[in-house]
Amino acid sequence: MRKRWRAYWFTVHRWLGLTVGLLFVLLGLTGSFLVFHHAIDAWLEPDLLRVEPSGEPRPLAEVFDVARSVGQQDGRVLKFADAPREKDRVWTVWFQSDAVPGSPFHHVYVDPYTAEVTGQRVRGTYLVTWLYLLHIQLLAGHNGEIVVGLTGIVLLVSIVSGLYLWWPLWKHSWRSAFAIRSGSRLMFDLHKTPGIASVPFLMVIAFTGVYMVFPGWFTPVGKLFSTKEPKPAVKLKSQPSDNAIPITVDRAVELGLAALPESKLNRIHFPTKPDSVFMIRARQPGDIRQWMGSSRAWVEQYSGEVLSVRDIREQDAVDTFFAWQFPLHNGEAFGLVGRWCVFVVGFLPAMLYGTGFWLWWRKGRARRKQQQNRVKAAKASPPAE
Repeated sequence: MRKRWRAYWFTVHRWLGLTVGLLFVLLGLTGSFLVFHHAIDAWLEPDLLRVEPSGEPRPLAEVFDVARSVGQQDGRVLKFADAPREKDRVWTVWFQSDAVPGSPFHHVYVDPYTAEVTGQRVRGTYLVTWLYLLHIQLLAGHNGEIVVGLTGIVLLVSIVSGLYLWWPLWKHSWRSAFAIRSGSRLMFDLHKTPGIASVPFLMVIAFTGVYMVFPGWFTPVGKLFSTKEPKPAVKLKSQPSDNAIPITVDRAVELGLAALPESKLNRIHFPTKPDSVFMIRARQPGDIRQWMGSSRAWVEQYSGEVLSVRDIREQDAVDTFFAWQFPLHNGEAFGLVGRWCVFVVGFLPAMLYGTGFWLWWRKGRARRKQQQNRVKAAKASPPAE
């Protein structure tokens, strides 16, 4: 029974690798690139994304008025804007057409010191965002995103099956489990040893990827363990009136950041309808998301009232667990070291696929040669009398 069970898992491991393995390779390589995609993009497009710091930044209202003059064409609407992450970077202002569902975002870049547009691009038409969309949805929209999520589940099964097949080697001896030997065992050991060493990393990356595609699967489980009182779902709205005058974006940011002490602005979501609100997204001390903070404040666009706050420092264990998923996926949870680890691990599926394919091909070649030898032997044998 043990031999049959092992043969079953060997078949599962082999055919998952040979069939879905190419998707593992694609997602791994693109994931490695995306670990440093902001830095790569700024290196590729310095004139577009880098500026010379000079004096004090211009008021936000001025920055976004300039962005609107360029971006609000062909029915596009201002959706949100990403603040410069460093002193020599630009504002990235996102526009999208509401008239065309699923239309690509249009990026307008503005110098924060001069309020001048440095350029514009369409998301998905340049290298960094093309690779990003390839990684998260295989350039196939929502259906592609589902395929990516299911691929993560298959990867988890493949990892578990590989661990099951490796375990008897560990029980036999340390050398059998971890050594990389030359000769006929080289390819097997190159598949086995890096594979087992990467199990914790690949498990985390695969699981977090599945979570990000299917977060709704995990929410009910999280509610079972949450220690916070559930709040009724209420849609936050502004209260428009005939004489109501919207507050400025500078004031909305000021109020939002005041509700999140010691925070640093990351993103501004703009109201797109008379009854919608500002959302200010920021990073607070201790926030595990280093690039894009997890804290948020919702501000009424006329009165400036802070309608709701999500403070990262007031999370329970369940909220913290969910907040860790994306930073674990791209490595930023552990700073530069974590990002480099994820970068390296992204290349391992290609190595495992290559060595696994070679082992499968070599075994098939040996089987075919064995079959040919049997046929030759049968032909050479004298007929029975």
